[in-house]
Amino acid sequence: MDWEKLQGLFLDVGVSMIRSGGETHRVVDTLYRLASSYGFSEVNFWVVPSNIQSTLTDPAGNRITQIRNIRGSGIDFDRLCKLNALSRWACAERPDLEALQERFGEIQKTPPLRTWIYYLAVAMGGWGFGLFFGCTLVDSLVALIAALIIAFLSRLLSTREGNPLILNFFISFFAEVFIIHATHFGFGEHVGCITIGVVMLMISGLGATNGLRDLIHLDTLSGIMNITAAFTGAIGITLGIAVPLFIFRGWVGEEVAAAPGFWIQMLFGTVACVGFAIWFRVRGLNILFCAIGIFLTTGVYLLLFRLIPDVFLATLIAAAFCGLYSQVMARINKTPATVFSTICILTLIPGSSLYYTMNGFVMRDPALSHAKGMELLLTCFAIVLGYMIVEVANRYIWKPHR
Repeated sequence: MDWEKLQGLFLDVGVSMIRSGGETHRVVDTLYRLASSYGFSEVNFWVVPSNIQSTLTDPAGNRITQIRNIRGSGIDFDRLCKLNALSRWACAERPDLEALQERFGEIQKTPPLRTWIYYLAVAMGGWGFGLFFGCTLVDSLVALIAALIIAFLSRLLSTREGNPLILNFFISFFAEVFIIHATHFGFGEHVGCITIGVVMLMISGLGATNGLRDLIHLDTLSGIMNITAAFTGAIGITLGIAVPLFIFRGWVGEEVAAAPGFWIQMLFGTVACVGFAIWFRVRGLNILFCAIGIFLTTGVYLLLFRLIPDVFLATLIAAAFCGLYSQVMARINKTPATVFSTICILTLIPGSSLYYTMNGFVMRDPALSHAKGMELLLTCFAIVLGYMIVEVANRYIWKPHR
């Protein structure tokens, strides 16, 4: 056995998992399992979102150290699931190096998402979230076109700009300019509803969710790095929307439409999140399980908010339900829980609170800015706390029992 090549292959698997959206603690756990199952007598891995380092001792007592720098990341849940299955197969069967390399190579050759499917998925997300947040049919068409603009700019600029603040600023800036002009010239009615629906395309819960899980698993540095990246991206979105609103503030007409009905939100929230699932390359029956999770999580939130109009409490219980559902589905399907938790939580992400906080600041309405700012913080904290409850229960109740 060429132990140095085997160690290098393990690191390649870890890098691919991080680039596909895997949490740091999952990558660490996978690497330790692989190295231990193949007989390394001493195993040491250090993993953060931008770097993996390892020192392993082979059966002959030789210490081998290798490092991988990680540049660029994304979300490819299909590849993440295949890598998870690869690690399970390798730990159970312990195939030789050549067989392991061959199977890993096949996973790396997975073709990218087809262009038309990519644009269809993004259009579903923008159109669905537009109707979810109260757009009229005319507004929803503007939201759909704005979503396609975001999709085009994301593909064009993401290969050239790695800073999420700058990238999100330019994308949200051009999208917001289009929305303001479209409504000003009569192609839409409600700037706020359209913007909120479209901005949800750029707010991913993955970074914050992975960061939270890393902190719970005491991967402190990785958690801070993931949460900081998510926060930096959110600042870029906020500035990108605020600047056009300030420049064209005389053109901004009606902000809000009538609140949509319960079943409208249930239906179009599910449509939007299924679009995200396709975009993030969720495959097979997992898309169906994501759709069910979205529908149920949204229903839990909406019902609780109608019974007890408390944003914090409703979000907390819905987030805990989403986390529990994700853990159950992960075990049933032998799939990383991230696949379900990232998609099913999307209708709870406080895109509207972020928009109106910024809008109140730009329009010099401190009461609106303060009220929506507090709602934004409470919602984020409720999501974090809901996931934390499930994660702690998973660590200290489910796993010891198993």
